[in-house]
Amino acid sequence: MTTRYLDLNYVLPMPALTVSIGRVGERPWLGPIEAVVDTGADMTVLPLPLIRRVKAHPVGKGRLRGPWGDAHPVVFFLVELQIQDLRLPGTQVAGDEAGREIILGRNILNKLPLFLDGPQQQTDLLDDATANRLRERRKQA
Repeated sequence: MTTRYLDLNYVLPMPALTVSIGRVGERPWLGPIEAVVDTGADMTVLPLPLIRRVKAHPVGKGRLRGPWGDAHPVVFFLVELQIQDLRLPGTQVAGDEAGREIILGRNILNKLPLFLDGPQQQTDLLDDATANRLRERRKQA
């Protein structure tokens, strides 16, 4: 399934995937919601109103540093995420009081075989056969 790049009045469109969210131990039910694919973000960030809707429990506090070096206090939560047919149970996310969009960081992206096609402005989650074929091709190069 192809997801078109997100367009929320950005000067340049951003890659996106569609996600669903749920409380730990439950099938993700809130969604589908467009999420920004951010390979520069260490952590996945969800707006607090979404976290409250699924009644996720906090698991700790910390600080996240933004792209300009400023650190913000955050509360971490565990949620169930689903991206297409791939379910990611017990995913740690940071709650964002001010944000309005989901940002998929490397704690999630490093678990996904992704194809980002900038010229066509689409993002694809690759099936196992395609991902394995591309991995083998890389080994042989």
